[in-house]
Amino acid sequence: TKQERQFRDDNQALADDYKRITDQFRELQKKSKHFQATDTRKFIEIWLMNEQEAIEYAQQILDEDKIIHNQQLGLEWEPPVSLDILEGEGRPPLTAGPSQNESSATSLIRSARSAADEIIRTTSGSDLQASKTTVYGEGTQHHPILIKSVLELLSGEADFLVEKKLVHLLAPLEHDERLLMKLDSIFKAIGVETEDDINKLTEYFLRPDEKNPKEMVLIHPNQVLKAIRLFVANNFIPTKTSPLLKQPSDINDKALKRNSEQDANYWNKLANILPDVNERKWNALYSGLQKYYSVLTQRSKLIEETEKLQNQNSELRMLLQQYVGSRVNQDLQIPPTHTIPNDVLRSYARD
Repeated sequence: TKQERQFRDDNQALADDYKRITDQFRELQKKSKHFQATDTRKFIEIWLMNEQEAIEYAQQILDEDKIIHNQQLGLEWEPPVSLDILEGEGRPPLTAGPSQNESSATSLIRSARSAADEIIRTTSGSDLQASKTTVYGEGTQHHPILIKSVLELLSGEADFLVEKKLVHLLAPLEHDERLLMKLDSIFKAIGVETEDDINKLTEYFLRPDEKNPKEMVLIHPNQVLKAIRLFVANNFIPTKTSPLLKQPSDINDKALKRNSEQDANYWNKLANILPDVNERKWNALYSGLQKYYSVLTQRSKLIEETEKLQNQNSELRMLLQQYVGSRVNQDLQIPPTHTIPNDVLRSYARD
């Protein structure tokens, strides 16, 4: 008896430790998802800010290229082939994933509890006659009544995963509410978190019909435990330091992966929106305008020197007129006017 009591105490201590570690891991998962969402939101904000700035610069470059062609070169401007990129064409999905469709699907994923709640409410009062389903391949979306049949079978045969205290507390509740609460506890125990996980779990509760192999029917209640073990073994990895962990192929991990090559190609196209031919035209025009500017600068200097010489010449003419017309020249034996050629005197007289 003492040994049995010791075993019960050890078992209870291990169960408490397991529950505590499980709660810690779930809390860590919540924090991880929170930080992932925060990082994703910041990434999208920075992406959109930089993208808007880059698009404005690209549009400004195209406007200047059009002006250069029409006004400076006298050529007809043709828009680049990659002009659609300014409208968002070819932009990688911001909510990372292989495609826009997968990204949209990821954002619409519901929790397992919400999906089970909706299935139970929509099928409440319906006869569970949909015990068969036609085989369409892996990943088929099963009929809600069939899924409810699986949930009922899971709840009835896997109630050992629900704490006894919780079972007593759920006893006064109605059937649907009691079923939902039990399923919530079972889902946590086996790691079912999303609606997709419920569909995966449903696959393990179906077997081929003996009469019609194209149809699947529910497994026998005695096979439920085996189905749960197979589901856990194929979808989760147990470790020594943590509870059941999802494999890296989980859709949340997929949402975190980005195609860096696709991102780089998009930014390269946006940065090189001006064709190489147009860029060479810009360089040739810049070189020609530099030479033209040099010529204009020389002409400007020559014009300034010419104006200075003209002003000096005008001043000398005025002084010469004053000297020639002075009365002092009459008292001289040989006035200066007698030594100056007549044509020069006549020109000064006209001025």
